[in-house]
Amino acid sequence: MKKIFLVFILLLSSNLLFAQTPTFCDDIAAIFYQNCTNCHRPGNIAPFPLITYTDATSVGIYIQDAVNNHRMPPWPPNPNFNRLAHERLLSPQDIQKINDWVNGGMPEGNTANLPSLPNYPVGSQIGTPDDVFQLMNYTVAVATDDYRCFVVPTGYPSDIMMKAVEFIPGNTAIVHHVLIYWDTTGVCQQLDNQDPNPGYEGFGGVGNNDAELIGAWVPGSSPFVLPTGMGINIPANADIIAQFHYAPGSNGLSDSSKINFFYQSTGGFTRPVFFDAPLNHVDPASLQEWPLVIPANTTQTLHEQFSVPLDLSILGVAPHMHLIGKSINAFGVTPTNDTIPFIEIDNWDFHWQGLYQFRKVLKVPSGTMLYSVATYDNTTSNLNNPNNPPQMVTAGESTLDEMMLSFFEFTIYLQGDENIVIDNSPLIPLGTQDLLSNSENQNLFVYPNPTTNKLITEFTVSENGNYSLEIIDALGRTVKQLFPTRKMETGNYRFQYSIGELASGNYFVKLNGKSSSTSKLVISK
Repeated sequence: MKKIFLVFILLLSSNLLFAQTPTFCDDIAAIFYQNCTNCHRPGNIAPFPLITYTDATSVGIYIQDAVNNHRMPPWPPNPNFNRLAHERLLSPQDIQKINDWVNGGMPEGNTANLPSLPNYPVGSQIGTPDDVFQLMNYTVAVATDDYRCFVVPTGYPSDIMMKAVEFIPGNTAIVHHVLIYWDTTGVCQQLDNQDPNPGYEGFGGVGNNDAELIGAWVPGSSPFVLPTGMGINIPANADIIAQFHYAPGSNGLSDSSKINFFYQSTGGFTRPVFFDAPLNHVDPASLQEWPLVIPANTTQTLHEQFSVPLDLSILGVAPHMHLIGKSINAFGVTPTNDTIPFIEIDNWDFHWQGLYQFRKVLKVPSGTMLYSVATYDNTTSNLNNPNNPPQMVTAGESTLDEMMLSFFEFTIYLQGDENIVIDNSPLIPLGTQDLLSNSENQNLFVYPNPTTNKLITEFTVSENGNYSLEIIDALGRTVKQLFPTRKMETGNYRFQYSIGELASGNYFVKLNGKSSSTSKLVISK
């Protein structure tokens, strides 16, 4: 009788354990369909699909490794440094479900609960374009990475103000990323004329430092749209240049992509939005270690700075390096010594560069000093190093050269610009943030962390009510009231504080209210 009872208990425990394991149809497919299958489906750039149960189980261990190490979904910026618009991130809960599913044997679940696939957009995601620039048909001739630039004349008799630039890939199976420029010098067209094949070869850039960046695209990215009343000025008779990266293994396959332009409304004044790289390796006043030279077999960290001459509104940022770049950031320090974080990429990958917009327009006051810090690894330990053995690398546009640029998307500041929202989607909680397990709602993010004297907090209020924000020490004592109890409505909030009076040590930042949360904070001086 005891043996029968023991067998019954073991079977019951096994069934309960299996019941707690996520299944593909009930849990995992929805995560993949929302975050992965835009690329991981037949005929697209990813190396395998994630549509069916068989698709997923055949690469389950690889998926687990990729999400745990935050390689997928591809999102190079560090979200602990700054939360950007249109982030491609998995929540800690989704990552845990994938781990539990793989570790639990990858059960299929009830096929009746399998969600429907999303409706993937065909053509424009934002409406009918005012102008369409069809790029010439090109057949990839090499089995390795292929970088190709294509030139299309606009023929505009006068300047045009653009509200949005949208790239539409012709062959989603081979187009890896695209950078879009305009040029009025004719240099890019000359380079195209000199190449007998469609377009011309272009790796580090488009072959002309005077070309102006206006957009970027990677698989899964959102169209580039400006707020109402702002526009990108495209000069009369400008050429549009699209710099393509075709993925390895694309040889023999063809592509004919297009670029959609959407004009800004002609009613009222339209402020021009500029793209420029005030932090750059060309200007000795910017690069503190000018000229850019990275000797063979060395790892080197470089610094750039630029003083902002007038009040600006910054909408986005685009850092740029080549193959031996390892990390890069950009931030500002205001005349009142407040820090404005723009972007940080800890693991630079040339193949996943892009243009990143902010969730809200950032006011950068006159006198703010912009900074950038970048590290280069010109040793054999850098698997992306194009030279073996390593060779001295200097500034330039070719494959073997390097760059250090931080492009900014900006306009002249007008009162209220800092209230313009670019992306109001809910913030995705960060798995890399060391949050307390007893938090009611783990949605409070603090950075820089560790910090010395400046603190930025971001959180989401999910229910109207009274809230307060405070710093407490390890004994639970309030050491600084960041803001007293106040009535707050649902939405996303971001505040910056000076905490220089607090001593080094371990603290907690606590949001009190109907949707409370707590996050660890380290102060190091």
